[in-house]
Amino acid sequence: MQTTLLAPTRTIWRCLVCGSTEVRTDEVVDRGIVMLAECPRCDHRWTESLVPRPAPLPVRVPAAHILREVGSAA
Repeated sequence: MQTTLLAPTRTIWRCLVCGSTEVRTDEVVDRGIVMLAECPRCDHRWTESLVPRPAPLPVRVPAAHILREVGSAA
């Protein structure tokens, strides 16, 4: 059986606090792919989802629930 290894890809990230480019990253699977990131310069840590969430559907209000503005008496 032949095993094929894929070359690791490097993700370029910058620290959101100090701007350093030496950010350590790790991919985790948790309800999708999540990137864990840590800056060795300032110890800032964060997570970021790599799979964009679908946009929520617009909520339609039934016409019976729309309140109409009443004209003023003046």
